[in-house]
Amino acid sequence: MHRPPVEAVQSARNNAHGGAQTPSFARPKTRNTADPKVTRELSTLLVLLMRERIFLIMHWAIFVTLSLIGFGLAMKCYTEFHGDDMSKLMMAITPMLFINLTALVCLTPIKGTKREIERLQEKIAYLKFTVRFKHLL
Repeated sequence: MHRPPVEAVQSARNNAHGGAQTPSFARPKTRNTADPKVTRELSTLLVLLMRERIFLIMHWAIFVTLSLIGFGLAMKCYTEFHGDDMSKLMMAITPMLFINLTALVCLTPIKGTKREIERLQEKIAYLKFTVRFKHLL
C-alpha cells in the first residue's frame, strides 16, 4: 500500500478546511539527532567497558587458576609424603603459602578493574542522560 507524502496530506487537509493552518502545538516535532561528538564518545566508552569486563574475567580466571594449582600441589604434598602428620602439614603449607600468596596479588587488579567499570558506567549513564534531556539542560 502506497502512502502519500506528508506535504500532500497536509495540503489536502488545508484545502478541505478552507486553507486553515494547523496550530503549531499540533504539528509533529522533528526529532533532533544526538551530537556526533557525544555518540562517538558513547561508543568509545562502550568499547572501553567491554574491554574492562574482559580484563575482569581474565583476572578472576588467573586468580582461580593459581588458587586451584596451589591447593592441588598442597594436597599432593600432603597425601604423597610419608611421615607423621606434622611433617605432612609442613610439606603442604609450603606450596599453599607461596602459590596462594601469588594468587592474592591478583586481587588488587580485580578491585581496580571493578572501580574502572563503575566509573565507565557512570560516564555512560551521564551521556545517555544528556542525550535524552538535552533540551532541558
